[in-house]
Amino acid sequence: MTILKVMVDDEQADELKKMLHEIDIVKSVEEEQHDAAPENSLAQRMEDILDAVKGKELFKDITDPVEWQRNIRKEWERDI
Repeated sequence: MTILKVMVDDEQADELKKMLHEIDIVKSVEEEQHDAAPENSLAQRMEDILDAVKGKELFKDITDPVEWQRNIRKEWERDI
């Protein structure tokens, strides 16, 4: 038997437990409460990325943001 651990936000926990109870192959569902998200949480990774690019002028070469975005969308349409 395999034990899988899943970490979800408190708001989604009840819904996930309901779904898991409906799956025939799931033998049991246990719950543990944690006060804080793990260090490698999505929020922490996003904060780290934003800190890494802080102060850098990433889009300084874009003179017309509307035209730039239009070109990006055209690239997406070509890829489909």
